[in-house]
Amino acid sequence: MRRKFLQTSILLVLCMIFSSIAALSQNDTLSFLHITDAHLMFNLENYDPQIVHHREYTRLYKEANTMFAEFMETIPDNTGSDMIIASGDVIDFYDAKTSEGNTLAYQIELFTRYLDRYHYPFFMTLGNHEIFSYRWGEERVIPDQLKAGEAKAAWIRNMDVFRDGTYYSRTFEVGSANYRLIFLDNSYYQFNKEENVVNPHIDKPQLHWLKSELAASEANNQNVIILMHIPFSDKSVQPESENELYKTVTDSSVVKLILSGHHHRDVVKCFPTKGGGEVIQVETSALVNSSKNWRLVQLTENQLSVSFTGKIESEIVLPLK
Repeated sequence: MRRKFLQTSILLVLCMIFSSIAALSQNDTLSFLHITDAHLMFNLENYDPQIVHHREYTRLYKEANTMFAEFMETIPDNTGSDMIIASGDVIDFYDAKTSEGNTLAYQIELFTRYLDRYHYPFFMTLGNHEIFSYRWGEERVIPDQLKAGEAKAAWIRNMDVFRDGTYYSRTFEVGSANYRLIFLDNSYYQFNKEENVVNPHIDKPQLHWLKSELAASEANNQNVIILMHIPFSDKSVQPESENELYKTVTDSSVVKLILSGHHHRDVVKCFPTKGGGEVIQVETSALVNSSKNWRLVQLTENQLSVSFTGKIESEIVLPLK
């Protein structure tokens, strides 16, 4: 009996040791999959057939839900990722007209129910399509963002990551390094020409919040990754554009990486920062076009890396100071 007790005790101790080692090793790397522009659509039989035909065949989004399912059912497990981050346009529209001229607005609710079948931590930002309303006219789909407030309220009600609002941050400790992921909401972009607004744009309250987040990151020696849907363009980085978002980001010494989408392409750009460094902006191709359009981002205490699209091999490696 004593021998059996000792054997059991030894096994328990060994299990505790191995569990501790496993937990420690998990903290050495944090990895996530970056996706964007999935353009999911649900219950299309209830909408104006002309709108549906345009989205499925003119825009070639008929396989959107299939591409998302193929990705979710294979890539997270195959890459051993800790979470998934989508930088906007996860769904194709907030509401749209029916053939009778009524408006149906339940894409957000259907998406969140659909997402429940997959048991992975899922973070996202809003894109312009998350707040789009569709109607048919002039032989085309006409989108507007006039219900942006209504749409954002629905996202806050239905999506847990937005429980405190449509922009937010999360902090992570990876070994001895600290990371802050900042999720911006630059989904509204339909400005009039006379307003002289150069996208990407965030409003003043969010801008002041962002400055506070960056100040906190500088005080706590954190490395910042910014997630936003609409990326900086060549026009928005010019001094004459007076883009406050660009100035705020590049004035900070702690922003290392920007992940975005919107243009359905793979592009990497570098922007100089005020302190003589640089911030790298990465755009990822649209998931609606292929379930292979994803990037693996890995964070360690010494570096962060971003893979080529659809591969685990690194395209970008950023050493941390």
